[in-house]
Amino acid sequence: MTKFVFQSTPKLIFGENSVDLLTEEMLGLQVANAFFICDPVIKTLSFWDKITKELQKKDFKYSVFDSIISDPDYDIADAATKEALKTNCDIIIGVGGGSALDIAKIVSISSVTGESCKELMNKKDIAQKGCPLILIPTTAGTGSEVTHISILSDNKEQTKNGLVSPKLYADIAILDPIITLSLPPNITAFSGLDAIIHALEALTSRLANPFTDILAFEALKVLYDNILDAFNDGQDIDARTQMLYGSMLAGKAFANSSVGAIHAFAYPIGAEYHIPHGLANSIMLTPVLRFNLSATPDKYAKAARAIGIDTLGITNLAASELLLTKLDKLVDELKISRFLRFYGVSKSDIPRLSEKVMKITRLLNNNPQKISLKDAENLYLEAL
Repeated sequence: MTKFVFQSTPKLIFGENSVDLLTEEMLGLQVANAFFICDPVIKTLSFWDKITKELQKKDFKYSVFDSIISDPDYDIADAATKEALKTNCDIIIGVGGGSALDIAKIVSISSVTGESCKELMNKKDIAQKGCPLILIPTTAGTGSEVTHISILSDNKEQTKNGLVSPKLYADIAILDPIITLSLPPNITAFSGLDAIIHALEALTSRLANPFTDILAFEALKVLYDNILDAFNDGQDIDARTQMLYGSMLAGKAFANSSVGAIHAFAYPIGAEYHIPHGLANSIMLTPVLRFNLSATPDKYAKAARAIGIDTLGITNLAASELLLTKLDKLVDELKISRFLRFYGVSKSDIPRLSEKVMKITRLLNNNPQKISLKDAENLYLEAL
């Protein structure tokens, strides 16, 4: 068997109303002053009142930074850290989608070390564990609650950069499907496809191992079987539960095996044109998957089986092509406008975007098929 290392969040709490256990977990961590990081919408949801009333009832102090936006940048991370330091907090709690959770990871470190976000991003590794960290996802997509990765926009370079370190793992992840019921259909689609792509790229990554394969295969099956139900009926608690579970499995998988070119190509268009991350991945899914098919048809055939394709009696390559067809159809069923031209990208932008994507070697090196600058241009053109 291949030698491998697997790391993950040390404690995970999953299930309906599990967010009610927050104060109990804070007591276990021996903390008393929480700093919440979220977006403004979170404070309008019913579960937020329940959380804050329980904190007050048990005499916990808490402060809130609610200026998180989609695809946050270094400045937002620094602003959150500045506010956290003012409160003398002893725990950071991220609540929301990937943007809030990624910022919370950064603040947990910088509130202890005093470093700016840019200083942290320029480091090869982080030497010191940060402030205790609890992450509570409200979307089923990023898997950020169980990864050691924080992705932020660099506005100066108009691209996205990632900080990767085991020190970014949360101490506790709390996954409550009830708090995902408020997700609108478009966010359900974007985040759900993001999770499917996490699983697909984890399965086919050059760094995949037998354990990540198990997680990614199961994640693909669970996510594909439930995404349309969650999209068509946002109050379907069973579908919401399965989507949150599948997203978490995919997060554990790609945290250890990495994602690949779909994500790499999504970063420049997300940063420059402010296309939401899950949507950017959805746009690049078909072109990159088609380009990759011949590289590892055995893995793509396995992915085909995960989403229910009967591969008996056909070649791995034929199964891979059926996978492409079925995922392509899924994008349409989720009513996603999949072409870059709809979001302000023109043909003249392609060379610049292609040069940017070629710098994202952390992800491209793990893609099953090697990609040249010319390939990059062709892939963006196909998505145009």
